[in-house]
Amino acid sequence: MEHLLPHNARPPFRVPYTCPPKDSEAPTTDEYQALFVEVRALQSRGASATMQEHYEIWLKHCRGPRMVHLCFALLNKFFFGQLGCLFGEEANPGMVEDFCLFEGEDVYLTTASLPWHLSEWQRYIRNVLQGESEEERKIRINTIRAMLESNAIVLRHLSWFLDYTYSDLMSAVRPKMQQRTDEPLGMAHFACVVLHQALVQACGRVLGIEVRAGNALSLRSELPWLKRRMQIEGWCPYTIWKLYSVSNVDELVYGYCLGTKRLQQDHSRCSEAVCAANNVVNQDSPMHVPGEGNGDCMDVHAPVLKMLPIMADGGVPVLQINKAENGRLSLVAHKLGDEHAEYVAISHAWVDGLGCTTMNSIAHCQLERIANRIAALQLTEKHVTLCIWMDTLCVPVNHTFSHLRDLQVQRMHQIYKNAYAVMVLDGDTLTLHPDAPFEEIGMRLYMSAWSSRLWTYQEGSLNRRLLVMNKESYIDLDFRINQARDHEYADTTQMALSHNLIDGMLRWAVFSLGRACFHVPTEGSLDAQHAIHAIRDRTSSRPDSEAIIIGSALGLDVKSILEAPPEERMATLIGAMPRVAANMLFSPGPRLTTPGLRWSPRSVIRSQGGYAANPLRLKMSPDRGEVNVQPICELDREGRGLLISLPAVRLRQMNRPPRGLGRKTISFEMLGRHYAFNGLDAEFDGKDKNALCTKEIITMLDRGKNMVIILPESDFSYRLYTGALVEVLEETEE
Repeated sequence: MEHLLPHNARPPFRVPYTCPPKDSEAPTTDEYQALFVEVRALQSRGASATMQEHYEIWLKHCRGPRMVHLCFALLNKFFFGQLGCLFGEEANPGMVEDFCLFEGEDVYLTTASLPWHLSEWQRYIRNVLQGESEEERKIRINTIRAMLESNAIVLRHLSWFLDYTYSDLMSAVRPKMQQRTDEPLGMAHFACVVLHQALVQACGRVLGIEVRAGNALSLRSELPWLKRRMQIEGWCPYTIWKLYSVSNVDELVYGYCLGTKRLQQDHSRCSEAVCAANNVVNQDSPMHVPGEGNGDCMDVHAPVLKMLPIMADGGVPVLQINKAENGRLSLVAHKLGDEHAEYVAISHAWVDGLGCTTMNSIAHCQLERIANRIAALQLTEKHVTLCIWMDTLCVPVNHTFSHLRDLQVQRMHQIYKNAYAVMVLDGDTLTLHPDAPFEEIGMRLYMSAWSSRLWTYQEGSLNRRLLVMNKESYIDLDFRINQARDHEYADTTQMALSHNLIDGMLRWAVFSLGRACFHVPTEGSLDAQHAIHAIRDRTSSRPDSEAIIIGSALGLDVKSILEAPPEERMATLIGAMPRVAANMLFSPGPRLTTPGLRWSPRSVIRSQGGYAANPLRLKMSPDRGEVNVQPICELDREGRGLLISLPAVRLRQMNRPPRGLGRKTISFEMLGRHYAFNGLDAEFDGKDKNALCTKEIITMLDRGKNMVIILPESDFSYRLYTGALVEVLEETEE
C-alpha cells in the first residue's frame, strides 16, 4: 500500500509473505485453482446458493495449517499472479523481487515500485497495441478485462466471508490487535484488493476498461480486515461508515494512513449514524487551544451591549479584532453596511472549542489564532481591515434575547453568502502543512467534524470563497480545486496511474460541500435536491433544527419554520419551497402523517431515520424514449397531495390463481412505452416481506384505489426499489 501513503509517511503495518512448510498433506495448486473456480460458479448461481454454502467453501480451508497454505495461494494468484498477467516477465524482468521487502528472514509485500512499473507498462502496452490489428487489440483488451473481473469476483466473495467472521469479534473496550488464525487471511486479502484496485485504475486510464464484479464497480471498499482494525484502534463508527459507504479502495486506505485527530475523542457512544463525540449540547466556558501555554489565558467577551441595538434595528453586527501594545486582543462591534462592509465568516464545529452555550466569549488563544489568519489574508490581498462574524460571538446565547437570536438565524443565508470569504476552523485541517497536496486537504476535510455537522453545509456552500485554516496560515480551497480540475497538481503521471485520489476528492469537495461556484446555474428544484442530498449524512445536536437549516441553505424565509412546533417544521418547510425537491418523494424512512403530505419523509438525514435520495435530472433523457419534458413536482393547491410528472407503473389486480399468493396477484401497465419494468420482487427484501407487501397492495386495489409506482428516472437499469408507491388522485393528458 506504499503507493497510497502520504508524503514521507511510514506504513502503519506490513503484510507478510510467508511460504508454507512443505508436507505430504499440503493442498496442491490444482486444489486451490478448483476452489477459485467453485467460488465463481457459486456466485453465478446467485440466490439459489445458501449462506451456509457461501461460508463453508472458505471455512474448510481455514482450519489448522491449511490457513498458511490458503494465504500463500491467494497471494500467488491474486497478487503476483495479477502482476504477471498484466505486466509479463518480458516487459519487466525481475518484477517479483520489486514487490517484496526483505528484513532479515522476514519477507513483506510492498507496492512502493508500483507507480514506476505501471508507467513502464503503459509505454510497453501502447507500443504492442500499435503493432496489432484491431481484432488482436480487441482480444488482448478483453483478455485483460476478463482476468480482472474474474479475480474481482473471488476477492469480493472472500470479503463477505471475512466480514461475517469479524462481525462478532468486537469488544466494548479497545483491545490490542489480536493475532487470530484468520488474521493472516484478512491481511492477504487486503493486499490483493489494494493491488487489484490499482491495476483496475491503470487499465481504465490506459485501455479504457471498466471492470465490474457483479452489479457494482470492482471491489468498492471491500476491505473487512481494515474495517476491523479501525474499530479496534478506536475510530468513530460514523467516520468508518462514511469512508466505507462512499470511498473507493484507494481513498479508504489513504484516509486510514492519514489518520484523524478524532481518534483522541471518546467514541463509545457513537454509532454509524452519528458521532456523539461531536455533539456539544452544553459547554459552559470556552476551550483553549490544545498545547498553547498552560490553558490559563483569559476569555475575550463580545461587546453584547453594543451589538444588541444593531440587531434590534434589523442589522447584523460584525467584530473588529484590535490588538493593544501589550498584545491583548479585544473586540469592537460595527454594524454591517456602515464603514466596515467587509468581513470573514468563521465556520467551525463547536467540539473544537469555539462554542459556548452560556456566554458570547472566546478564549484569548483561540481568538489570537483567528486574528493571525485574518492578518495573513489582509497582507496577502492588501485589503482594508477585515472584520469577522462568528456565531458563538455574534448570535446572543442569553435566552432573554431569543427573539434577536431568531433574527440572526433568519439572516444566516445572507451572512455567509455576502461575506468576503468563509474561513473553516477544524482540528483535522489544522494539522495540514502549507504545501499539503490536494488529496490530503480533501481527505482531512472529509474526515473532519466540520464536514459532519448540519449547519456547516450552508456555511461551506454559499460563499464564492472558502478558506481553510491550516497549521500555519490558510488554504484557498477553491483555488486548489481549480488546480486539481485543471490537472495542475504535483502528482506525476506514474502516481496518477496507480490511484484515483485526486478525482475522488474533487467529487467530494464539489458535490458534498456544495460549492456553488462549481455548479452550473439550474432551474426548478435541482439546487434544492442537491442540498438535501448533500446533508443526508450530516448530524446536529438539535435534530429539530433540520428544517431550519435546509430552509436557510436554500435562501427561504425561515421565520415561519422557526415559529412552527418542531413536529410541524418539515411540513412548514415544504410549504415554503417554490417547488418541491423531487427526490424527497423517493427518500426512505418514516413519513409525515399530515393529509396531503404523507408522501414526505419526516427527515432526510440518516441519523433521524431518513435518507435523501439522489437528485432527479432536470429533464428525462430522450435517448431511451420519446418523452423529453421537465418533471413537475408541486403541491396541490387544494392540499390533497403532490402534483408530479414522472414515469410510472400502474398496478392492477388479477383474479387468476398465482403461485403462493392465494387467489389474486398483480399485473402491471406502463404509463409510457420507454420504461422497462423488472418485477415487484425488486421492491422488497426476502420472500416473506415481498408476499406481505404484495397482499397489502392487493387489498388497496380491491378497495378501488388507483395505485402506481413512480420511478425517478427514464433508465432501463433502474429497479423498483428506487420507486415510490402512491395513490393517484387525478390524471391529466399533459
